[in-house]
Amino acid sequence: MCNKQILKGNNLVLSYENREIIHNVDITIPPNKISVIIGSNGCGKSTLLKSFARLLKPKSGNITINDKQLKEFHSKELAQILGLLPQSPIVPEGISVFDLVSRGRFPYQSFLKGSSNEDKKAVEEALKIMDIEELANRNVDELSGGQRQRVWIAMALAQQTDILLLDEPTTYLDISYQVEILDLLTDINKKHKTTIVMVLHDINLSARYADYIFAISKGKLICEGTPSEVISEELIKKVFNLDCVVIQDPISRTPMIVPKGRHNIK
Repeated sequence: MCNKQILKGNNLVLSYENREIIHNVDITIPPNKISVIIGSNGCGKSTLLKSFARLLKPKSGNITINDKQLKEFHSKELAQILGLLPQSPIVPEGISVFDLVSRGRFPYQSFLKGSSNEDKKAVEEALKIMDIEELANRNVDELSGGQRQRVWIAMALAQQTDILLLDEPTTYLDISYQVEILDLLTDINKKHKTTIVMVLHDINLSARYADYIFAISKGKLICEGTPSEVISEELIKKVFNLDCVVIQDPISRTPMIVPKGRHNIK
């Protein structure tokens, strides 16, 4: 992996049929960093991620990797650079952990050439990184939610891309699993310099784990920067219509929001 892929969106307009979701957004993803996209439900976070993965064609504007337009990449070429873990992926019935993770190697294989020793090594390394080697022969549909998410991330890791997109990777997980998954992604970023872009709902976890935050509101990019630069009482009110107090996280020293709510707790 060359680890210096610059992902950009220029004057992006994204829509579903005639409903415009993202309005004239310019965005540059910092390479080798963890970026988190935050915003209220329906603001366009996942739509933006889908466009980065070429699952949604821009209505206008363009997306580039190192100044080459996304539409110019061959499918396998792009899949060797950029990987996506979608929201709530569907598990093929009866598939084992090893076989599912092996699917991450498809961009490197051809019809005449099956799995190679390099493919097997990549899968085994991904299983090891996610600490699920002992689950290799288990059926995925037998696993807990946290274990399944590790398997999906392992599949993305086996793809060995420079850029990894994750749409709400901690949704439906207990807080212990959420922290565990985000810790593992941080380890991956630090060890492999993988550029990671995530959509997260939890603002405090976003602030703790992100190097860089993009705040989306009503389809527009309204603020970007480090957590300390972005997270403020004013921004949370504007993006989420929530009154809060911003204090310092005693563990990470990053901004932490405390919602005010409508009732004072005595």
